[in-house]
Amino acid sequence: MTTTSPRLVTWENGTDLVIELPLDVEPAAVWAKLTDREEAGTWFAPFRVESPDGEPDEDSETESDTDPTEDTDSAGDANPRITFDLGEAQLEGVILSSEVEDHVLVELDDFGVLGFQLLPLELTDGAATLLVFTQSAPDVESARLKAADFGPMWDTHLRLFARSFGLEVTEASEPELLERYADLELEDGRDAE
Repeated sequence: MTTTSPRLVTWENGTDLVIELPLDVEPAAVWAKLTDREEAGTWFAPFRVESPDGEPDEDSETESDTDPTEDTDSAGDANPRITFDLGEAQLEGVILSSEVEDHVLVELDDFGVLGFQLLPLELTDGAATLLVFTQSAPDVESARLKAADFGPMWDTHLRLFARSFGLEVTEASEPELLERYADLELEDGRDAE
């Protein structure tokens, strides 16, 4: 049965809410579903991507040919825009970095920097993927607040994502999620560097 594993990880530049989700699905299939504009509506919201010049980007999914480490200002933003259709509202942001079947990093107006990383797992009966979701914060206190505010929502959407593959997923009630994300374990990621 698939279940989420959340924690907070401190790095040199801040602290991330990290939620890991093992999926008994190969990375290519996870990437295809993660970046399918319409399929995203089954677990989060359908989206559209526009090139930096405002034109719809019909050829790529969320891939960016720009160097996300380039210094860009608002007048010369070289990153594609992404807009999620939430029905009565739009959630807008930019794609900071993306590499097929590896990761996508976006900055959303209401949530900050979010990442999805796919790590291949070799199992005795085939390939699987560890999906690692992150939401960045500048410090531990901000990360704890974001985890308490948004962690239950992200956890729910990640479990919906796993269910979209037909996987059996551990159930969690809202009170359980609120309690779980109110006081997450803090790890020091600087030790791993």
